[in-house]
Amino acid sequence: MGKATYAYSIKTTRVKEKDFPYNGQRITCTNDLINFARALQDSDIEKFLVVYLDAQNSVIGIQVMNGTVNQAVVYHREVVRHALLFGAVALILIHNHPSGKVSPSDQDMKMTEKIVAATALLDIHVHDHIIIGETGFYSFLEEGVMPK
Repeated sequence: MGKATYAYSIKTTRVKEKDFPYNGQRITCTNDLINFARALQDSDIEKFLVVYLDAQNSVIGIQVMNGTVNQAVVYHREVVRHALLFGAVALILIHNHPSGKVSPSDQDMKMTEKIVAATALLDIHVHDHIIIGETGFYSFLEEGVMPK
C-alpha cells in the first residue's frame, strides 16, 4: 500500500480573554501598553502575552501563554503563525516576572531576538517587549535594546 495523503484544515475561533479586553483598543505609547497589561502584575506564575496589531495599532488579537513560577515557554514559530492568522502587521511582547524584578534574563533577550528576526522576514514589526514586575516595568524599546 502507498503512503497516505492528508489534507489539513486550520480553523480559528475568536474568544475574548477576560483579563485583557481589547475591543479595538489602540496602543499609542508605553503607558497605554502598561495599562493594558496591568492584569499581569499580580500573577503568581509567569505569563507571556503577544498583542497583535493592525496597521493603525489597534489590537486585533492576543495570545496568552501560561508558564510556571519562573518561566513561560514561547515558540517563535507559534508567534509568527498567530500573526499570520490574525493578519497582523505588528506585535508587542509582554510578560511578567513574579519575582518582581524587571531586568530581562538572557533567555528573555535571546527569545526576543528570535521573534524579531522571524517576524522581520514577513514584514511584521515588533514594536516592543515589556517586562512587568510588582512595582514597575522594563521596556526593551525605551532601554535601547529593541531595534526601532
